[in-house]
Amino acid sequence: MKGTAIPIYEMFDGSKTKLQIPVYQRNYDWKVPNCQQLFDDLVDMVKEDRDTHFFGGIVEIGGDYSSKLQIIDGQQRLTTVYLLILAMVKLLEDGQIEAEDPDLVAEEIEEDYLICWHVKDKENIDHYKLQPVKHDAEALMKLFGPESDYEEESNQTTNFKFFQDEILKQRITVDELWDAIQRLIVIDISLRQGEDDAQLIFESLNSTGVDLTEADKIRNFVLMNLPADQQEEFYNKYWHPIELDTEEGNEYHVSEFIRNYLTFNLKKVPAMGKVYQVFKQYIEQKKLTTEAVLQDLAKYSDYEKQIRNAQSPSDKVNELLKRLDVLEVSVTRPFILPLFDYWQEGNITADEVATILGSVESYIFRRLICGMPSNALNKLFATLFSESLKYVEQEDNYVDIINHLLLSKTEVSHFPTNDEFAESIETRDAYNMRQQTKYYIFDRLENQDSLERVNVIDGMQNNRFTIEHIMPQTLSSAWKNELGDDYQAIYDRWDNRLANLTLTAYNSSYSNKSFYEKKTAENGFDHSGFRLNDFVKGCDQWTEKELIERSELLKQTALKLWPLPSSNFQPKVVENEVYGLDDDNNYANVKIASYSLMNTPYKLPKRTWKEMYIGVVRALYELDPAPMRQLIAGDRTKLEKVLIDHPENGFSQVADGVYLYTSTDNRNKIHKLRDLFDFYGIDQSELQIEVVSGKKE
Repeated sequence: MKGTAIPIYEMFDGSKTKLQIPVYQRNYDWKVPNCQQLFDDLVDMVKEDRDTHFFGGIVEIGGDYSSKLQIIDGQQRLTTVYLLILAMVKLLEDGQIEAEDPDLVAEEIEEDYLICWHVKDKENIDHYKLQPVKHDAEALMKLFGPESDYEEESNQTTNFKFFQDEILKQRITVDELWDAIQRLIVIDISLRQGEDDAQLIFESLNSTGVDLTEADKIRNFVLMNLPADQQEEFYNKYWHPIELDTEEGNEYHVSEFIRNYLTFNLKKVPAMGKVYQVFKQYIEQKKLTTEAVLQDLAKYSDYEKQIRNAQSPSDKVNELLKRLDVLEVSVTRPFILPLFDYWQEGNITADEVATILGSVESYIFRRLICGMPSNALNKLFATLFSESLKYVEQEDNYVDIINHLLLSKTEVSHFPTNDEFAESIETRDAYNMRQQTKYYIFDRLENQDSLERVNVIDGMQNNRFTIEHIMPQTLSSAWKNELGDDYQAIYDRWDNRLANLTLTAYNSSYSNKSFYEKKTAENGFDHSGFRLNDFVKGCDQWTEKELIERSELLKQTALKLWPLPSSNFQPKVVENEVYGLDDDNNYANVKIASYSLMNTPYKLPKRTWKEMYIGVVRALYELDPAPMRQLIAGDRTKLEKVLIDHPENGFSQVADGVYLYTSTDNRNKIHKLRDLFDFYGIDQSELQIEVVSGKKE
């Protein structure tokens, strides 16, 4: 490896020099502010009469022959300077600017620094000295032609036009600009093919991860060390199709997809900023070849596309996917991806998948209405599929297995009962829920499972349909009279509940009118085509009696739309089970067998929870005593009176001057360990506990 300070324009010098951006690199994505900074720096160089300006580093490695260099790092800088030179050349060619120096000739600059003149075919990428990745290459080549051919959506086109505009402002002359470009200095780091580790150098240069997504780093990792022709082959055959499969809103979501892929394979959720590192560890531990991992990712990215776009082979499944998409529950993806593979490999039917997704929908929505935390679901859906496979030999009915697992969850992950759900659906403030949730609720209540559908979501998004308070938000004297002496209590109780809300397409100016006027007016309730208003049409008044009746009707409808699933499956007792600290388990009525902490196994001679509790806390103290000393010295609400610095009844010694409160039940021990792991910043899944099922301590 050799680093040399050179003017950046010299990178383009030489009649056969080609600077190739490898396919594993991301597209050019510098924006106008980046270009503004560069141009301002060049202007300042001239105005302040500075000799040079440092513009960062370029890392390159020789390709198939010495004149073709692959750019490992620095493509954004190189491409931007190339665009600046091209913008200057085209303005000179078109006569929009003139140089004072007769030697400053546009054609000569173009032939020396922008093109390989001996390759005459302008449609051939080898005609150009800079060879970007595929889509960027197409946009770049068009900038050499007429403006009518430019790809306006391209960053390259935007920045090229920006540079032309800046040059035409003539803050400095074109002669001064070209002179300044020639004094723009970079460190050219040249790697030797087969001697220098390009991947290691790339990682060290990008260790902060500021500019690269996790997917960018993974793409570089899997493709960088392949021969150039194989890079191109694998990019076109695997990686680019993976990108297209995850595309939504003109953006690729490969990082999120790979995070979900790792989640169901590893049974824990990697932090988004650590997806690349976890991916590296995963394929190294599995000893997977580059093509094997790309093939597997490509298979699952096809499922990702089916799920994301609701384009599976089953219309019934697609309808469920659309509804889950409205709910915006990406937390389920690590379960649905392997479920789709299980289905499309022929293990279960489309009807079974639809039933399972219906159970998931009920589970998610019931919890949402009951105000239960969604973060508790990350671990559940990370392990639900792998957990289900433990029982497929015991039970032919796969739906029953999934339903059993969902229904068996306890504490923060539990499936709300009919009573809990009914209570919440009747009393919840539905009007102030998240907008997307309101779209979902009113669409389901209006359309239910009818084939004749009203596009409620589109209507609400475009304000053609609005949520109407039947009893208005501001009570007129007429409404107070209609509600009776207890009007304020009735209003306070029912104002934003579901029973008092409906859909309407009529003018909002009707909102505070009397019930009779709202009912009989043009486009009023009597003329409404919404099924949600059928009950309202039949009412002559709107009092608490009608609110109670409609509340009961909506409750019964909700219990049908979001049913509590059933299961006849009873798993056979397994001798030993292993759970993570992050699993939703209170460890009641079980005896501990052993545990492992950060992949180190620990035996328990006495097989007691107290023994494990002390051992884990002691290991954390030995790992880093500072956080524990901080807890003892300070006031930490969740861990108050758990750790002290002196002997006391109920406390056990962990280390010198460290005593742990151990006279507590399993549930509290587990909760305190979770708090302690969070305080240390250690993933709770690093503690794995082996228990003997069905045996009480």
